[in-house]
Amino acid sequence: MTKPNWDQLELCHLKYAIAVNDKQGFTNAAAYLEIDQGFLSKQIKWLEKKIGFQIFDRHQRPLKLTDAGNEFLQAARQILHEVEQSIELGQRLSRGEKGRLNIGINTSIANSKLPEILRAFHDKFPEVELILQELASYEQIDKLRNKKIDLGFFHRHNLDNINHNNDNFFSFIPVIQESLVIVLPENHRFARRTSISLAALANEQFILPPNNLLYNLREQINSLCLDAGFQPKVKQEAAWISTVLSLVAGGMGISLLPANVQNLQRHGVIYRSIQGKSPLLELVAVWRSDNVSIILKNFLEVISNLA
Repeated sequence: MTKPNWDQLELCHLKYAIAVNDKQGFTNAAAYLEIDQGFLSKQIKWLEKKIGFQIFDRHQRPLKLTDAGNEFLQAARQILHEVEQSIELGQRLSRGEKGRLNIGINTSIANSKLPEILRAFHDKFPEVELILQELASYEQIDKLRNKKIDLGFFHRHNLDNINHNNDNFFSFIPVIQESLVIVLPENHRFARRTSISLAALANEQFILPPNNLLYNLREQINSLCLDAGFQPKVKQEAAWISTVLSLVAGGMGISLLPANVQNLQRHGVIYRSIQGKSPLLELVAVWRSDNVSIILKNFLEVISNLA
């Protein structure tokens, strides 16, 4: 048996046959489709010739389907439904209404703007899946380079390292600015003060992030203390903010941390502002300039509207 050639078969032929059946005849179907009845009749005859069997039993009134025609139209309806679904899905994907976005976050964004950003994005694009990974800045940079995440949130001073490595394909937008705050045990002798000069902390023991993980933050803290006339005495290093707060609460020392930590209600810890001018830390959203994802574009628009 020669294999039939389907090259000329189009979806409209399926639509015509379904309309003739649903509207119970060629006259009603032609009016519904807004085409000439003679043209419709010729198209159905051409289709039946092409597929090799009769779809309609023209000897019966009203028009009836043959057994083969009944099976054929059931499959035709499914085909048209699947095509419509595929087109709709493609359109939604092209608009960034469906899919996923991999995002690197740090403690600062998690404790500040992130909940607002997530709510605003979810309201506009409820079917987009956001995959959040809590990562140190250097890990986010590495994953951005290797296309393992689409977007990263970290402090802008970390971009200095990126620029030193000539990674000019990174782009960023500002999200928030925040100062540093002094973190004290709740029973500290300075607890009743609303603000404290850095010079008054010269003899304190400090709990600070390690150089190898948060180099630029540590460098800024050291520089700030040096401007106040002393080198901070580091008793303990801790990579995670929660660990730093636990050590401070336990009376191991004090710390200087980004102001977002004030959103963490940690028992045994109090926060005080720095007297005088405190440097502002800028938190940014960073992505690869060659990432053309429409979902990323939509996410960045939400950030820009809230920044």
